[in-house]
Amino acid sequence: MRSSAKRAPRPSPSASWDNPLDQLLGYQLRRASFAMLSDLSAGIGKLDLRITEMSVLMVIHANPDISQSDIGRVLGIQRANMVPLITQLERRTLVSRGETRGRAQSLRLTPEGEALVRRCREAIAEHEARYTKLFSPKERQDLLRCLPRIWQDDMLPEESDL
Repeated sequence: MRSSAKRAPRPSPSASWDNPLDQLLGYQLRRASFAMLSDLSAGIGKLDLRITEMSVLMVIHANPDISQSDIGRVLGIQRANMVPLITQLERRTLVSRGETRGRAQSLRLTPEGEALVRRCREAIAEHEARYTKLFSPKERQDLLRCLPRIWQDDMLPEESDL
């Protein structure tokens, strides 16, 4: 299956334009992220989902009875954005609320949500396969080990450091 994501045209061999950004890690990561997210979005979009919705469903699937605030912490989604997101998933009968624990209410997938997660996993497997083949197993392992260093909270500057 061919991705519908748009890619920048490759320069012809006779083109002699230099891109001074090519040696910047941030630039290369942004380009790679855009390409992969565009491809994943196209696959997940066929299921009438956005990547964020799919991510929430997958976290709930892996952690039945998780709270809305815990999902936000796992995925790095602000609390204010979680409320409409969960409300939308409930309206679509993909998520249901369970027991209340203190002020937090647990969330579970409905049978429709479970079925959709299975379809998401298939779309993700196809997406991952398109990119996994670009790397040797060792390169992929190295990327998966190294990339989280960039986005993990303990590596980000504290507000007082800004």
